[in-house]
Amino acid sequence: MNVWTNAPPMLRQISVRAAMEILLHEGPTSRAELAKKTGLSKQTMSEVIRTLEESGWVRVKGVVSGKVGRSAVTYEVAPDAGYVIGIDLGSTTVRVGVVDIAGRILQEIEAPVDGHTGKALVLHLNKLVEASLKKAKAPRNKVLLAAVATPGVVDPERGTLSLAPNMADFGGLDVAKTLREILRCDVIIENDINAAVIGESWKGSSIGLDSLAFISLGTGIGLGTLVNGKLMRGAKGAAGEISYLPFGADPYEPESLERGALECAISARGIVERHRPYESNLTARDVLEQAEDGDVQALTTVEETARLAALLVVSVDAMLDPQKIILGGNVGRHPLMVRLIQEALPACTKRMISVEASALGSRATLMGAVAIALNQLHNALFSPQDLPSEMRLPTLTT
Repeated sequence: MNVWTNAPPMLRQISVRAAMEILLHEGPTSRAELAKKTGLSKQTMSEVIRTLEESGWVRVKGVVSGKVGRSAVTYEVAPDAGYVIGIDLGSTTVRVGVVDIAGRILQEIEAPVDGHTGKALVLHLNKLVEASLKKAKAPRNKVLLAAVATPGVVDPERGTLSLAPNMADFGGLDVAKTLREILRCDVIIENDINAAVIGESWKGSSIGLDSLAFISLGTGIGLGTLVNGKLMRGAKGAAGEISYLPFGADPYEPESLERGALECAISARGIVERHRPYESNLTARDVLEQAEDGDVQALTTVEETARLAALLVVSVDAMLDPQKIILGGNVGRHPLMVRLIQEALPACTKRMISVEASALGSRATLMGAVAIALNQLHNALFSPQDLPSEMRLPTLTT
């Protein structure tokens, strides 16, 4: 995946990156303006644009007539030169986004898992991808990269999924290999909460922040963290697996060892089991709605959950000192839960902690997956691999 047939000199690669940064972030621009903004000579810029145009990554947009001098031809990133797919592969819901190389979202689709598990779930996902590409009018052979966000951690050597009790049906399936074969393109796999924190920092409530924590409370619980603008993954990719923090429930119980003590207490299932353990059709959303309607028992359950979640917030703040902590997930971003957590914080900390609900809501993980795929593609195509910094993500358009 490279814009060059043969690897060009480093300075030429840097020139390409500089031009593409402008075109991706500022839109149609003339060669003269590109030369002025990048500090490159007009001759160098003409060579760069010619090479990019011949390779199909850039095309003529139009002609701009000035008051003085000749008209200038403007160039833009060719949106149909390639596409990326972002996927949020959850235990109950699958979301797919198709984005062109210029950063325009062409199609989003959301569908229930519908009881599919393991390999069948991946095949179900592929049908959704096919439908999305068809609606987006994006040829399958022009899909250059996919990023799949999923709970847990994928073993880099075996490709198997671990630390994801809500998706245990994947078993020993080589998830990475299976996804590559079925999607027929290169695939990046990322933890869903890591993707969510990237989504919030790109297009959510935390644009411009480089120190950020995203706590998800829902079917499962998890933490995604940006430190100095970079994801914190840990030595084995398991940083942020807060479900295994040893409080909320007895950490020595077998279920706590399997699911995590804290997840047993404050996940959606934990909330229901603590509220009415024998009512099989009850959901955490039902409990939250009952609490809003004034049900005393439901409100007590939600307040207990909020106090435990507040301890989690304090723990994250003490360890990472982020500029902001975002609450996501169906439980975490619920207005009542957000308010009760905020109200509980002064009782367990003297620090002023900025805590708010996710602005992207259920789209946070999908937007993060899109960002990961798009950013990886741009860097693979247009940025020298030896440079210490990556290209910035363009502004998202719809």
